[in-house]
Amino acid sequence: MSIWISAWLLLIPSVVLAVTNCYWDAGRMQFSGDAVQQTLCLTPTVRTNGVVGGLEEGLPSTLDELVGREFDFSREAVEAYFVEHGLRDEELGGALNVRVSRARGENAFFFAIHDSDGPNFGTRTFTPDINISPHINDLRQFGRRWHVLIGRDGNSTTLIDFFQPLRSTYFEARDTGAKAKGRFLHVGLIQPVRSNAVDAIKTHDSLIPQPAYTRDQYRRLAQVYIAASSRAGRWLIPAYAAQLNQYGRAPVFMGGPKGFDLSAWAKELRNVYREIYSSR
Repeated sequence: MSIWISAWLLLIPSVVLAVTNCYWDAGRMQFSGDAVQQTLCLTPTVRTNGVVGGLEEGLPSTLDELVGREFDFSREAVEAYFVEHGLRDEELGGALNVRVSRARGENAFFFAIHDSDGPNFGTRTFTPDINISPHINDLRQFGRRWHVLIGRDGNSTTLIDFFQPLRSTYFEARDTGAKAKGRFLHVGLIQPVRSNAVDAIKTHDSLIPQPAYTRDQYRRLAQVYIAASSRAGRWLIPAYAAQLNQYGRAPVFMGGPKGFDLSAWAKELRNVYREIYSSR
């Protein structure tokens, strides 16, 4: 094999997503394909140990119908819905009348979903109150790693306004992705982890709660997604942090969201969409 070919092969990870035909188009500051194809590329299964698995064959119907399209509710309709449900700007990434972050003049286009990978229980079993414990669901314990953090109890807080550009994945810190700071909005989901006492030293695999996330989390994530998409003027493209980290050649599997159920989230998104539609 020639030196030139060997060098070219080494560059492939910075251009093409592993296990997909997606690549980053630096000129358009998005991945190849239409919005549905990009979403499929960026939301593969993330196993409980954080390893990125295979791609889904198709998106749940609600996401399939929305992603990438022009946002179809007025700001007033979304604001009225949030007021009716007692939701405040500081829970949803900031005020709806403020634009989202930008990269080279282009609005944020991707909605990156992370897990918190903590609190870490070590080898102890999860306590029965993990979904309601004030300690586990402390929304300030992880610092300002994401724009918004959502607890297992469904509560959320804005750590950094969606207006402010933020890098939270390896992809955004390396190569062409570094120029895309502001193109991604980042939302974290609290997910405690623990280790199997027998295998902790040998495998370092994490064990996560079952279900991985609560219905309250999926519902709040849908509401935050709607707030972000309203401000962007377009239904954002969901992306898993683990896939973006893998694309950025992270040294370990990280970011999650481990065990995320895209269909369960799409169901809650459909419910919130219908609630806004019926209350206009």
